[in-house]
Amino acid sequence: MSYHILHLLSHNLRVRLKLDQLHITDLDNGTDKTVPLADVAVIVCAARDTEFSASSLRRMAELNVLLLICNEKFEPCSITLPYYRPTNTELLRRQIEWTPAWKTAMWRQIITAKVRNQAANLAHLKRAHAVLTEIAERCHNPSRSSGRESAHSAQPEDQSRLTSAATIIKPSLATITASKRAAFLSDSPDASESRAARHYWKHLLPRLGECQQTGEKHRVPGTREGVNGMLDYGYAILRTAVLRSLAAHGFIAAIGIAHTPKAGSFALADDVIEPLRPWIDRELRQFLQDGKRPMEEWMRLAVGVLQLEVPINRNKMRLLNAIDVYVQSFADAALVRAPGLLKIPMLP
Repeated sequence: MSYHILHLLSHNLRVRLKLDQLHITDLDNGTDKTVPLADVAVIVCAARDTEFSASSLRRMAELNVLLLICNEKFEPCSITLPYYRPTNTELLRRQIEWTPAWKTAMWRQIITAKVRNQAANLAHLKRAHAVLTEIAERCHNPSRSSGRESAHSAQPEDQSRLTSAATIIKPSLATITASKRAAFLSDSPDASESRAARHYWKHLLPRLGECQQTGEKHRVPGTREGVNGMLDYGYAILRTAVLRSLAAHGFIAAIGIAHTPKAGSFALADDVIEPLRPWIDRELRQFLQDGKRPMEEWMRLAVGVLQLEVPINRNKMRLLNAIDVYVQSFADAALVRAPGLLKIPMLP
């Protein structure tokens, strides 16, 4: 699949199509540039008064090129997707027939990978890393901690680790109901994700807020400002790449496994993206390590994350291509009902 990311940042552009070449004209200075559309994976447009011809939009859809439209603050506002066209009718039937048990098994693998990637981001903090690693292991193999209902069955060293992890990450359990306490301490994917997020952002986000001089201490999606806004933008880039791959492989993005489908939502993309988010977290931490930097600069770097060389399936490839491998493995797992086939890019 194509892999180039095209930025449209200059204002007053005209984009037309000639012989499968995008002709981009800057109407202010009269310059003209040509780009082979077949080589483009994603187009990010943050330019005022940009005009796209109908033929260019049509051909983008046919070649599965995603167009992300941003406002003047570089906040994603819109995305174009090709109209759904099944490439595998058997996959379509399986997606419609996904059982709750199969969804849970897949979601458990996705959340385990997400927490392990979060742990890799906090590897420099030994205690924090150990807690996240323990959460991931218990999520992956809940039978290890089935002794939570009968704690005496756990080995002394296992019981010590579980107690330590719960002590570090739990809220005031004495003030909540027994049912909520049991849900929080369970090793279900949702509870594991919640515990890990509470611990992860407590250590990571204050550091990012300090570097960017915003004073942010908590992860608050949708604020469109500061570090939280930078994270949201990076995640939007990843989501664009995931949507592109889901469309190419014939999935219906509105039918997910864990996220609740809503009008206009892409629940499956929101499921698949979860273990990829820590890649953006790592790049933003490195981006801000020398101090405050502008959103415009982060915008260019965030899209470049898709070009990172990442390990997957004992190989190294660009993250954009690794996402294709990940989504293809999701399709394989769905077709044969084998969650173990899932291949997810993992942080080294």
